[in-house]
Amino acid sequence: MAPADPTYPFLPIAGLLAAVMLLLVLLTSFVRQSWNLGVVFLCFWLFLDNIVVSTNAIVWSDNSDIKYYTYCDIATHVQTITNVVRPMATLIIIRRLYLITSLRSVELPDKAAKRRNRAIEWTMGLIIPLVVAGPLYYVIQLYRFAVLEGFGCTSIVESSVVGILLQWSWSVMSPLLSITIYYPRVIRILYLQRRDMHEFLQSNNSVSRFNYFRIFALASIDILLTLPIGVVNIVLLVTGELSYWGTFPIYEGWTTIHSGWGPIAISGSQVSRIQMYFSRWTSPVLSFAIFGLFGATKEARASYWLTFRTVGGWFGWKPTLRTRRTARSPLGTMEFGGRAQEPSIDLEIGSRPSFIDQGVRAKEESGALKRKLTDCGVELRTDVEKTEGSIHELRA
Repeated sequence: MAPADPTYPFLPIAGLLAAVMLLLVLLTSFVRQSWNLGVVFLCFWLFLDNIVVSTNAIVWSDNSDIKYYTYCDIATHVQTITNVVRPMATLIIIRRLYLITSLRSVELPDKAAKRRNRAIEWTMGLIIPLVVAGPLYYVIQLYRFAVLEGFGCTSIVESSVVGILLQWSWSVMSPLLSITIYYPRVIRILYLQRRDMHEFLQSNNSVSRFNYFRIFALASIDILLTLPIGVVNIVLLVTGELSYWGTFPIYEGWTTIHSGWGPIAISGSQVSRIQMYFSRWTSPVLSFAIFGLFGATKEARASYWLTFRTVGGWFGWKPTLRTRRTARSPLGTMEFGGRAQEPSIDLEIGSRPSFIDQGVRAKEESGALKRKLTDCGVELRTDVEKTEGSIHELRA
């Protein structure tokens, strides 16, 4: 049977590749620094969401069979958490960047401020998403889960004012807070105090200028992806309900929502493909952007190599660094210009370079050459005088 999604298998391939990339990013020491908690939250939940997206696309590529109940329960909750974590992580990131620019320090001034900031970040990055995906989601959960042909199991909530407030609003409110509160402040400080900020970022070992702007770019990309899609989803939801039912309810009631509460199957003809493509491709696209910003740097590549060597050591294989070897010609070395300076060998300390200035060495060599020529001249003059003396004696 042909796949229901005409773009298959691009989505599962992209999802699995994105998951591997995010796993590599999570292994780098830079991302795991304490002040990068928002990036860690974002990478972790995007990693799980990419696995769910790929698995769904493979298992239900050509069907909408209701199966794997436990997996679908877990997958739908992971999707719900990711939809909340994505904008929340962006808010955490841009807020942390504002604190760095305003305080001119990666670390907060005192322990009370550190505890308060840690509580705020963990609340936004973990507690709120778990509450939204748990009790709040159950209030508006119309069915246990829905299986979409070609896209797999997904969460399904009622279309109402309460549903928008509890489920759909997070993808709009968090980016709006980032744009209206923290974005202008960060840009203003960077513009008005750019010389001081440049000196601070240049002198700081924890966050360099390049790393700071990479994180700022990540927050910007996420906002550009999350906010428009969130607004479009809400608009399509409201207009669709109004055009079909002629009204948009506030809340249908607990009994109405949870009666006949079970999984349902939805065929491909009933699915809005444009909306599904937007929702399914958001995580892989954002993951590729994260890897481009953090996963291809020199520090990241060094961390990958260290991890590779560690894993190889577990299996008794320790790869060594490749070193360049220069082949010596049997005719010797051809030199053009001055000869390159070679390190001097010390039997006790090892190999160490010579730090004698080349100009001083050249002067010394020139002086030695002059002395040799002078000595040769003296010896030559002495020999000539002796020869002339012998000739005079013979004539006498």
